[in-house]
Amino acid sequence: SAGSNGCRYCRVHGAHAMIEETARVIAIENNQLLLEAETRAACNACAAKQGCGTSVLSKWVGRKFTRFQAPNTVNARVGDEVVVGLAEEAMLKGSVFVYLLPLLAMIGFALLADSLVSANTASRDLLVLVSAVAGFALMLFISRRFLSTNSNRSKLTPVVLRKNIA
Repeated sequence: SAGSNGCRYCRVHGAHAMIEETARVIAIENNQLLLEAETRAACNACAAKQGCGTSVLSKWVGRKFTRFQAPNTVNARVGDEVVVGLAEEAMLKGSVFVYLLPLLAMIGFALLADSLVSANTASRDLLVLVSAVAGFALMLFISRRFLSTNSNRSKLTPVVLRKNIA
């Protein structure tokens, strides 16, 4: 059952599976950690990395870091390495709202405009394109508003699971 493994996050949020990542504490303010994690491509684990454009691009772009905040629940200090977790369900929900729904809205708005605009209209393609972009932007705005509500923000915030002991 959720929380039987002793994980504070699981007890509070009822999560079963977590996506874990290592991050470094770069600042602490009001018991909130400012964390920095390296953004990595999955290329090292992929068998096709030699012939893949993503692998070449990630090497060319270089290392990137993501900064985010999380409550200090493990008494971490600046310079400590910690393991942060995000519930898989939260990651899936966020991905659907940020990627899938705007894409579907873009396609839907384009199809709607395509069916409503007469075939002999001079700027028909431009109107369909503008409708598609408007659908994408509208759904992105709605998704962002929905995900930024307090109830969703707490579910989508990474939590510090433990300190990494070197």
